[in-house]
Amino acid sequence: MPADLSAVARVYHEDGFVIIRSFYSAAELREIERSLEMYLCDVAPTLPPGNVYYEQSDPTKVKSAFNMQQQVAFFDRLRNDVRLFQALRAIWPKGDIIPGSVMYFGKPAYDGSAAPVHQDNTFQCWNPPHALTVTIALDEATVENGALFCQRGSHKAGLLPHRQSGVMGFSRTLIKDYDTSACPEVQLCMKPGDISLHHVNTIHRSDPNRSAHSRRTIGLGYQSSEARRDEAAWAAYHADLEKLHKQHV
Repeated sequence: MPADLSAVARVYHEDGFVIIRSFYSAAELREIERSLEMYLCDVAPTLPPGNVYYEQSDPTKVKSAFNMQQQVAFFDRLRNDVRLFQALRAIWPKGDIIPGSVMYFGKPAYDGSAAPVHQDNTFQCWNPPHALTVTIALDEATVENGALFCQRGSHKAGLLPHRQSGVMGFSRTLIKDYDTSACPEVQLCMKPGDISLHHVNTIHRSDPNRSAHSRRTIGLGYQSSEARRDEAAWAAYHADLEKLHKQHV
């Protein structure tokens, strides 16, 4: 793995996110692509809301999918890659590393919708927030096709108040924008095979895709065994999510 993991951990803890370039080879990306194509064509149409969401403008296009490892063994192997565990061990030297959901986020050309500004922990409810998402770039992520924006240092603010967004797949958003002068936005422009890691409390968002090029990513969730679920917050989130699903039936 061509990265100084101590430097990766240092940047992650300071900024709340970090990019590791050229993590996956072209051959590995082709294998991911094959499994993803099978999942989107054969598995996704059989799943209920909550595990898969579609673009509102075109219900044939998958916007996001979750817990893919439960349906296809390849994605379980992907989240257990020893190289990822080595990077995570540099970030969390204590406790066990626990792999979570394998996710897909797609922004089809000319049609990929925006992701409202949020922190992942409003959905995951970890305290302490020793959790993160690894994002694998399958396509080039650019300014034009909706590359992710992260606010540098925003993870240090803790979990901020959110409200319902009304957006299927991204059901919560910050009640109030967080100061971008103190925590400036950085757009994570990436090449296929690059990965980013962002803290569960890092504020992030993305613009719609107005370009001729798709922007597809695989997300891998992880937490340390030192993290604990806030069960009351977890139950409240799922109750709100069920209400949203009923509104869109």
